[in-house]
Amino acid sequence: MKKQLLFASLSMFISAFCFGQALNLPVTFENTTPNYYALTDFGGTASEIIVDPTNSANHVAKTIKTATAETWAGTTVGGTVGFATPVPFAPGSTLMRVRVWSPTSGTPIRLKVEAANDPTISVETEAVTTVASAWDTLIFNFSNQAAGTAPINFANSYNKASIFFNFGTTGAIAGEKTYYWDDMEFYVGPPPPAVNLPVTFENATLNYGLTDFGGTVSEITIDPANPTNHVAKTIKTATAETWAGTTVGGTAGFANPVPFAAGSTKMSVRVWSPTSGTPVRLKVEASNDPTISVETEANTTLASAWQILVFDFSNQAPGTAPLNLAKSYNKASIFFNFGTTGAIAGEKTYYWDDMYFGVYTDVNNLNALNNNVSVYPNPAENNLYIRSNTTLSKVAVYNVLGARVKEYGNVAQSVNVSDLATGVYNIKITDTNGKTFTSMFMKK
Repeated sequence: MKKQLLFASLSMFISAFCFGQALNLPVTFENTTPNYYALTDFGGTASEIIVDPTNSANHVAKTIKTATAETWAGTTVGGTVGFATPVPFAPGSTLMRVRVWSPTSGTPIRLKVEAANDPTISVETEAVTTVASAWDTLIFNFSNQAAGTAPINFANSYNKASIFFNFGTTGAIAGEKTYYWDDMEFYVGPPPPAVNLPVTFENATLNYGLTDFGGTVSEITIDPANPTNHVAKTIKTATAETWAGTTVGGTAGFANPVPFAAGSTKMSVRVWSPTSGTPVRLKVEASNDPTISVETEANTTLASAWQILVFDFSNQAPGTAPLNLAKSYNKASIFFNFGTTGAIAGEKTYYWDDMYFGVYTDVNNLNALNNNVSVYPNPAENNLYIRSNTTLSKVAVYNVLGARVKEYGNVAQSVNVSDLATGVYNIKITDTNGKTFTSMFMKK
């Protein structure tokens, strides 16, 4: 018996000495035992543990998503064995977090946990990077599973994790890129604030989950026309597809569905386009079922200026499903110059902001696009007054379909709008120097 105990103790000592302690969360990459973390690449990634390029006292994992990588290329930690102890998921405790360094913001990072002995037992979720070329702590909520994947089942045991950088995009499209990651852990704490309408890009603590597809590149930036305002900037690259676009809210979408109802089927987005007559498509869908969706379009009427586009989902785009008020739509994507490739149109930059349900009528934020011009009252009944410290040459009024309905020359302080039908209009004001100012008003 003593020999057996001695042999068992010796075996445990040899195992611990040779192989280190069993792998468990948190994963910090500070254990120097060879192959302790058993990083296993698949689909075209190449990973290793290195000294943190930003902190020589720290070790991190470096993952290259190569130019030949698949959409699903990723890296498993723990090899085929996984963690010694399952991730302790429970109702109300479904979070993990990973510290990530990405060369681009708006990059979708997918995290997958599974049973090491049964790959059919798994759950996947995503988070989106919010900064470029800097460390970012991402929180993954497994109660919000990725579309088309299985929901979390608390009766199952998940003891293996894999991470996927820029999930859904091949290396051939994105080009070879290098990512770093560290500090993978089970997280007990409040989930990050949820994205909801209206989307204004003014909450610095909120991950708006901008997710590009088809050849767009998006980030949140300072409004070029107003340094006190934040907006989304979307580049439709020269290699973009006809359907290239950007989703807000990532895979989870909005916390609350868009409150469509009979007679209330409109959303509005403030956009800046380098060209007028550009078709902008807006799509809403169910985050857990992409077959439930509705799409509609509006055209820009101004070039290189802000304007509000109103999207009426009771007028769906040709060939797309109609709005079904019995369904729940909690995810939105925007497509600039829909239907035209980047190869034909050339690379172009767009800005967008203030995604609202209904029609955005905040006169304080939208009428004063700069300090030179403002219009009032809003709504207007008979006369629309123009406050300006510059001399004006003309004013044009457009309906929500982009058609010019009125034009005024030799403008002084007001224009008569009494003959306009009740509704929402965009107004373009031009001064004698050729500079234009745009706004929106409602006609009673």
